[in-house]
Amino acid sequence: MGIHKGQTAGQHAGFTLIEVMLALAILAIIAALAIPAYQGYILEGRIGTAVKDIRQAELILSDLADDGQLGSLDANDTSVRGVYLRDSIVVLGDPSTAPTGAQAWLDPWGRIYRYQRPATRTDSSGAVSNDSVNPQGYDLFSDGPDAADTADDVMRACNGEFVGTAGGHSC
Repeated sequence: MGIHKGQTAGQHAGFTLIEVMLALAILAIIAALAIPAYQGYILEGRIGTAVKDIRQAELILSDLADDGQLGSLDANDTSVRGVYLRDSIVVLGDPSTAPTGAQAWLDPWGRIYRYQRPATRTDSSGAVSNDSVNPQGYDLFSDGPDAADTADDVMRACNGEFVGTAGGHSC
């Protein structure tokens, strides 16, 4: 490394304060554009994972429904229940307390998936009927990223005709 014009033997070449500030400003602009896009990709990935998990639980529960056995799992109770796994078998219980020996089946946001058998159903024409139309029907859902009952919830509804975010839901 040699001595440049205007330098003495004890000085080193470096960046000026303006150059450093300009570089930081460029990085801040890039970060301001990239971070929201990255967060959108993360959200889409989590929603996709929740849909996959709900479809997986649906396969298990639909086998029971096809055999008319959901009553043995939920005692024909219409309250919201948490979905748990015990020895790779789905069990239902209070969403706040796991049944003995069971682990909560968690959504991508770290909250338990929920299950419910509606007492009444509304068909596509708006007519309300009791469960005798589909006595083995059920809904599965996640409260989504905000943990509230909003359009970003991920759900299985309409007796399995719909799986996705509640914002796109219409039966």
